[in-house]
Amino acid sequence: MELSPEEYGAYWRASIRVAAGIVIVALGSQAVVAPLLSYPNPPAVALGVLLFIGIVFIGCFLAMLGVARAVRTAVDVELRG
Repeated sequence: MELSPEEYGAYWRASIRVAAGIVIVALGSQAVVAPLLSYPNPPAVALGVLLFIGIVFIGCFLAMLGVARAVRTAVDVELRG
């Protein structure tokens, strides 16, 4: 599969998005959510759960944008040549 410089760059940007999504979920759950879930009072735990849901949603959305970009680039390359 012969890639043009633009397609090669698109693959790198896609992989950066996937990695960013994974990092957001991993670091967000460890640094932001874990301390809130360790508190004994229910409002802090509820806030931690809501933040965890939001962080997972944002991280997965960002990762899927990267996967979609990589698939679209691969399909374009295959259809072109």
